Amino acid sequence: MITADLDPFELVETTPGSWSLVLRELDLTVHTEVFEAAGAEGNGYDWASIALALVERDAEHLVGRFGTDPEAEAFVAYGADPTVLTELGELLLEVYNDADLLADLATIAEWE
Repeated sequence: MITADLDPFELVETTPGSWSLVLRELDLTVHTEVFEAAGAEGNGYDWASIALALVERDAEHLVGRFGTDPEAEAFVAYGADPTVLTELGELLLEVYNDADLLADLATIAEWE
């Protein structure tokens, strides 16, 4: 059973055996100034870029174990293993709550 508190991220079983980690539009406005300084908007696509940079830098064991399907108004990562998405959510939550960490990742992110 998954019990991690990932708020404002949400882990959802979309269909049996398929999971999504979601950050919705209302919560995408955090750290707008950091994204703007990096030439990005802070939308779902930008959070996907941050997630991939974070995993490549700090959690290589997660590379290739989830996909992303962002939209302008939502970040979505998906996969079959909820523990992978929970770990990703925990890592992203740290970034979400730390503007300096976000700014550091923004320097290595590849923006879509």
